[in-house]
Amino acid sequence: MIVGVPRETFPGERRVALVPSVIPNLAKVGLEVVIEAGAGAEAGYPDAEYVAKGGKVLRDRAEVFRTADIITQVLCYGSNDRTGKDDLPLFHRDQVLVGFLRPLGSVETITDIASKGVTSFSVELMPRTTRAQSMDALSSMATISGYKAVLIAADSLQKISP
Repeated sequence: MIVGVPRETFPGERRVALVPSVIPNLAKVGLEVVIEAGAGAEAGYPDAEYVAKGGKVLRDRAEVFRTADIITQVLCYGSNDRTGKDDLPLFHRDQVLVGFLRPLGSVETITDIASKGVTSFSVELMPRTTRAQSMDALSSMATISGYKAVLIAADSLQKISP
């Protein structure tokens, strides 16, 4: 099976759905990884790092979707209300989509994905339990947001804080 990682298209989104260090673990279980050129650049992962870990970089976004059995995105169609719908024609039957989908936001979005024959997994619906903590995307994003908020607040203060 092939995991595909397209570049994020939501304006200002700098995250990437899969980092290079994960590729060897996926290879151990028989998965290949294809990534759209430049997909990790904004997150600090140049294409060369993906190639060095065993990934294959594809220049064409449509080729990533055509090749992959599993698509991983941070902001999938549903949570990406600006450019996400552009990916809909690229999906194919029996493909799997994993990422933030905001499935409770719009029935139309989920219906559109299902009508393409795609099985989708919305990471924000992962149970927030101790057992599932390693897969809990919301807690990890909340932690990062909390740290960033403290840094922004400290930078905004007129005086130095101990």
